[in-house]
Amino acid sequence: MNRKKTMKKIKHIKDIQEEKMRLRIQQLEQEKNLQQNWNETKLELRPGTLLRNQMAASSTGKEGENTLFTGLVSLGAGYLTRRFTGLAGQKIENTVQMGIEKLANRMQAVLKKKRKRKK
Repeated sequence: MNRKKTMKKIKHIKDIQEEKMRLRIQQLEQEKNLQQNWNETKLELRPGTLLRNQMAASSTGKEGENTLFTGLVSLGAGYLTRRFTGLAGQKIENTVQMGIEKLANRMQAVLKKKRKRKK
């Protein structure tokens, strides 16, 4: 049997507004989680963190391994990573901020309309 799911009938514009608000809140929560994950990733990829991890790994490594070379490669990778993550992180931050501002403006507009109707 191949049944199609039907959408719930909309009886009032209030139902649409509530659903839009619910979806917007869900979107903001997902953006917040994404931002937190991004910040954690940036922290893990910082040169200091990479260097600390490399130093810990080299102190437990075998004698005679080329730890100086691996340390320099790690520093170079850390520098490049910091450059790339800084640019991308700023763009994500700006996008989330614009979304929050738009939501606040929409909420103010809805509240103004409700106040006008009550008068």
